[in-house]
Amino acid sequence: MSYLIPNDRFKHQYDKLNEIRIRSTIFGLILMGFCIIFLILSAWNLNNTINETVDAQYVFYLNAERPLIRTVSDKFLSFGIDTSQLRDMKSLPIVNEKFINLARHLAPAYVRIGGTSADCLFFNQTTTEITSEQIISAVDDQDISNFTINNIHFENLYNFAIRSKLRMIFDLNVLIRNPNNSWDNTNAKSIISFAKEKNMKLDWQLGNEPNSFHHVFNRTVTAIQLANDYYQLRKLLNEAGYDESLLVGPEINHVGEPNFMGEHYAEIFLENDKDSVNYVTWHQYYLNGREARVIDFINVSTFNYLSQQIESMKKAIQLSGKNISMWLSETSTAYGGGAPGLSDRFVAGFLWLDKLGYSANAGLNVVTRQSLFGGDYAMIGPDLQPNPDWWLSVVYKQFVSNKVLELATNNFGRLRLYAHCTPEKALISKVPAITIYGINIDEIPIGITIQGIPVLHKNAKAFLYALTSDKLQSRDIKMNGKILQLQPNGNLPPFRPIILELAQVITLPPYSMVFIVIHDTKVSACNV
Repeated sequence: MSYLIPNDRFKHQYDKLNEIRIRSTIFGLILMGFCIIFLILSAWNLNNTINETVDAQYVFYLNAERPLIRTVSDKFLSFGIDTSQLRDMKSLPIVNEKFINLARHLAPAYVRIGGTSADCLFFNQTTTEITSEQIISAVDDQDISNFTINNIHFENLYNFAIRSKLRMIFDLNVLIRNPNNSWDNTNAKSIISFAKEKNMKLDWQLGNEPNSFHHVFNRTVTAIQLANDYYQLRKLLNEAGYDESLLVGPEINHVGEPNFMGEHYAEIFLENDKDSVNYVTWHQYYLNGREARVIDFINVSTFNYLSQQIESMKKAIQLSGKNISMWLSETSTAYGGGAPGLSDRFVAGFLWLDKLGYSANAGLNVVTRQSLFGGDYAMIGPDLQPNPDWWLSVVYKQFVSNKVLELATNNFGRLRLYAHCTPEKALISKVPAITIYGINIDEIPIGITIQGIPVLHKNAKAFLYALTSDKLQSRDIKMNGKILQLQPNGNLPPFRPIILELAQVITLPPYSMVFIVIHDTKVSACNV
C-alpha cells in the first residue's frame, strides 16, 4: 500500500506523460471545475502558514548531472532499545502487537540492543537471578549492577525483531574479564551458541563506551586490549557460523571534546583490531539532558556541533591508516536518558532530521536512534503512542531513499536542506522523482526555489509535506495542518500533499520540518 495520495488529475498526467487530452463536452467542463475546486482545497494549509508573507527567499541548485555522492545502508535510519530495559523484561512490550506494529512501520532498520547495562548482562538459559546487589553509578545514577537474562528473554527479543522486519544487533558484555584483565569469552560463547542453535540471524557488538569505563565502573580496558577482544570475538563468530554477521565497534563516546578522548581511543583500536570490525562506531549527543532548555534545540550552534564531531572522527580514522565507514550506533538529542519534556516532543525533530540529512551527506552508513522505547528520548511513549520523532522517522522512510544527491546549499544556518532520490514506493506510476527535505528553525516563513532540476514534462509538480505543531513542546505533530494519527487498525494515515508548480516559490512555515517530492524528474543518478 502507498501512503502517498496524489490528486488523480496529476496521476493520469504521469501515466501518459506525452498525451494531453482536451475534452469539450459539458460533462468534461463540469468535471474539470470540480478538479480545480479540489486542487484549491488541497493546496490550502489548515494552519495558514503556507500563505503567510514570505520575509526571506533562498535559491538552491541541484547538480543533476553529477553521480550519487553517497549510497548509505537501506537501514540507514535505525534505532536502539537500551539494555537497561532488559532488567525488567515484563515491562518491555516486545510481545505486544501494537508495539510490534509501530516498530514494523520503521522497517527496514537495525534494532540495537545495547547500552551501559550491556556490560552488566549475563546469559543463563535456565535462571534470571540477580547476580549482585544493586550498584548505582556516581556519574549518571544508572543501575550498573550485574543481572541475568535467560533463553526465553533472548528468543523474545529476536522474535520481536523478526516480526517487526528488523535486524537485531546484540551488544555483548566485555567486562567479564580474567584476573590478567583479558576478556573471558565464556558467557559470550553461550549466547552465540544458543543463537546459532536456534538459527538466529543477527549482528554483534562488544562493550559500550569503553573509553568511559573508568568513570562509570571504576575499571579500565585499554584500546589495545579491546582490539584484541574484538579480534577474539570475530574468530568465535566465524567458527560458530556467523562469519557473514557484522561486528561493529568500538562504541566510543566523548567525540569532539578538547582532549580528543574518544578519537584517540578509536585510532589506537583501529590500529590494533586486525580488521575485525566492519564499521567503526561511536555515540553522539548534543546536550546534557539534565540542563537542556527549549532554546538549545533550535540554536544553530547546537546543530553545527555534529559536523565538528564527524570531521574529528574522520581524521582519527585517517590517522589509523584504515579506510572504513562510520556508524552513529547510539545517538539522540541529549544524553542521560534525554531531556524531560523536550527530547520526546516536537522540538526534538529538528535536530533528528538535520542529523539524518547531514550524516548521509557526510558518508555515515547508519544512524541509530536512542531509543525506540524507554527514557525521555523515546520514539514510542510508555502508553504505546507514537511521539513526534516516530512520525518524523516514518515520513522519512516514506519519502527518502538511501541514494544521496548533491544540493548546493550552506547548511549552517536556520534553513538546512538535503536531497535524495525518492524511494520507489513513493513514486507515481514508477516515474522518477527526487526528495528535498530539511528544516526551517526560523520564526518566520521562508520561501525557496530550486533550480537545475531537469523534468520529463513541463507540468511537473512539487508535492509539499510540511510538519508543524502548535507548540514546540507539544506531543502532537501536524502534516499540512492536520494532526497525524494512526488509523484504528494500526495502519498509517494517508499523507496528503500540497501540490505546487515547480517554478513557483515554495513557502516553508516557521519552525517546520519539510519534505518536498518533485515528480517527473530526469536525474540519471536516480535511475541506477
